[in-house]
Amino acid sequence: MKSPIQLKEKKFNCSRELKEMIPTGSIVNSFLFLTGELEFELLKNNIFVVSHTSKYVVYEFWRCMMIDPVRVANVIEALAPIENSKTFYFHQEQWPKYKDPFVRSAYFFLLNYYSSTGMISSGAFEERDSLPLAITRVRNFSAENFHIQFDGGKEFSKVTQDLEKTDFLFFPIGDFSFNRFEEGVPIGFEETKIYHRHVKRFFDETDKKCVLAYFKHPHLFSSYKDYNITMLDQYGRKIETKKNCKEMLIANFRTD
Repeated sequence: MKSPIQLKEKKFNCSRELKEMIPTGSIVNSFLFLTGELEFELLKNNIFVVSHTSKYVVYEFWRCMMIDPVRVANVIEALAPIENSKTFYFHQEQWPKYKDPFVRSAYFFLLNYYSSTGMISSGAFEERDSLPLAITRVRNFSAENFHIQFDGGKEFSKVTQDLEKTDFLFFPIGDFSFNRFEEGVPIGFEETKIYHRHVKRFFDETDKKCVLAYFKHPHLFSSYKDYNITMLDQYGRKIETKKNCKEMLIANFRTD
């Protein structure tokens, strides 16, 4: 199943190796959920996925999709298309203020579709001509063995302590940064602020099996040198040298 929400930049290609790490039938709790591009790949292996988000707009979109994807598709058709940049940028600022959750969810989809980056609250307007196909994907959406969880303002360290049962924790993080000069910098309604030093502290202290997905950054090799790092090239193939590495899967358990 392909996610109806797609990022245009910084897309992961590590799903094949991720599925090699996590056995069929496992229970996975994933965090920082947005597009589901990797989580939905896990579903294909009969893996039960509970995806967590601290952003209500993300939770709401996926709940609407699970409750009534046909209704979401119908509202999208009623509101589409977004024909110019002026309208696009207006809705980027206003969409969380609309009262109806299915209208908000429809704009969540439309802004993702027309955004040059795929982010809902940012990105430039980009004309596209495959909207009917994308709406069909929304209408036909179905995700067995998938659950979306809204964690509010809870730290993921607290959330994981309260989990009754899980086999793996998964964090599709993306870019690494030292978080310098980022205080006060605004982020989109759908974006989750990631403090990478907190992720590292959690990774060191958790007693649960955990996988992090990052795009390559030199600091990660030294910071996680005591753990199992799988390097992948731009096509998601496992490689042995850092030179062609594009993505990294970091695990606190044996992966061979």
